[in-house]
Amino acid sequence: MQGRQGACGCGWQLLPLLLVLVLAELAHAGPWLDPGDTGLRHDLQLLADTGVIGTPVTVWPLSWGDIAVQINGSSEVPDAAAGALARVRSRLREEGFASGLQLGVEASLGSNARLIRDFEDLPRQEGEIAAQAEWTGDRTALRLVAQYVADPDDDREWRADGSYAGLVLGNWMLAAAMTDRWWGPGWQGSMILSSNARPIPAFTIDRNSTTPFESKWLRWIGHWDFTALWGFLEDSRDVPDARYFGMRFTARPATWLELGLSRTAMWGGRGRPDGFDTFLDLLLGKDNAGDNVAAADEPGNQLGGYDLRITGAGLGIPVALYTQRIGEDEQDLRPSLFLTQAGIETWGRLGTVGDYRLYLEVSDTLCGGNITGDGTPDCAYEHYIYRTGMRYRGRAIGHSFDNDAEVWTLGALLNTDAGNAWIASVAAGDLNREGLESSTNTVASVKTRYRSASLVHRHRLAIGELQAAVGFEGFDNRVTGETDDEWRISLTWRQRL
Repeated sequence: MQGRQGACGCGWQLLPLLLVLVLAELAHAGPWLDPGDTGLRHDLQLLADTGVIGTPVTVWPLSWGDIAVQINGSSEVPDAAAGALARVRSRLREEGFASGLQLGVEASLGSNARLIRDFEDLPRQEGEIAAQAEWTGDRTALRLVAQYVADPDDDREWRADGSYAGLVLGNWMLAAAMTDRWWGPGWQGSMILSSNARPIPAFTIDRNSTTPFESKWLRWIGHWDFTALWGFLEDSRDVPDARYFGMRFTARPATWLELGLSRTAMWGGRGRPDGFDTFLDLLLGKDNAGDNVAAADEPGNQLGGYDLRITGAGLGIPVALYTQRIGEDEQDLRPSLFLTQAGIETWGRLGTVGDYRLYLEVSDTLCGGNITGDGTPDCAYEHYIYRTGMRYRGRAIGHSFDNDAEVWTLGALLNTDAGNAWIASVAAGDLNREGLESSTNTVASVKTRYRSASLVHRHRLAIGELQAAVGFEGFDNRVTGETDDEWRISLTWRQRL
């Protein structure tokens, strides 16, 4: 797949702008934990499910500082969470809540970069090398990343993905960032915002500590988080230089329940209205042509919806059910034409080896498909004005399956007590299942049967960490009968200096 070319160049311009801000309140600006480490996510989810931490864990990046405060105050923990707590504390000591300057390097080599991406961070191209410098102070956090990529899909050999500069305002972190994000409980994908596409350069605001409200009227909400971003899309689009806006509220009112509300929008851009009134209409849901809005004045294209994760027990083992429902359109603040994801997971202890997790997840990106029914094709992530759709540099911003897909994924994870991890998954389903020929679908232009298998191993070395991955992806074209089977292998080494 050949990605789109060009860039708005806004990412490099965001960082210096924050340096002129003056802060009035002292707080710690602890570093952020990016999505991409499935083993670490399992440990944090286990700590949340057992009540060791209250932090919502379905919105990434996470604040290391928020997690550190809670686990440092944990003296007695359930036996089921002891291994996870030890691994998170070890990770925190190595690279988390450290003040001052830290340096890091990363190099990867592989073949046939993975087309369908999930939560685990694997190389995007066949060869990558990166260096980073990270500074954490009382009121500032800065990470600068310089990365060189061989033969990139989007012709951008030099990248700054992963960079950010942030300042603390009370309990809020205001930043200019080019970091991955992941909104939702899914392990294979997110219906609204995932790390499938390269990170969008954006101004962001995130809550530093997820502590509950002090008010007795609101304290029932529990630990809560809020994040918002104002991003800048590339110029090689049907509507160049469009803006990307997103916000998410997440709460854990009980140990067994986590809720999330998400909303994203694409608006403005060359030749489109972009004033404050336009943005206000967008927020109020007055953005559909014909709803007292002329097509020339339509504010933009947006997604919105909810997700939830419920934890319980069945047959003597822990079980969690989760779902994410994202509407492709907004009608007076009410999402419609839903995309649906659902999953079930369980976890436990494997003797003296470590902790495991199993999950079964299904994703349906057909508008109104609801996994089993018929829906509206060529709708999800699309818009008749913003014809590039909810995509960035040739990748869907939401689910990696892009639109009109229905795929089932079975995944397994093992975190050993030594700090190593094994992550495996198999998947099967249909891409672009309605069969409409598409020029915008980034993974299948026609109806395609999809099959995949993946095995990833993270191993801690005396110097750094090695990530080895092997996988298979098969694409069976239902129109021509042709089959495209691809094997891939990659090695990645990371080290903090």
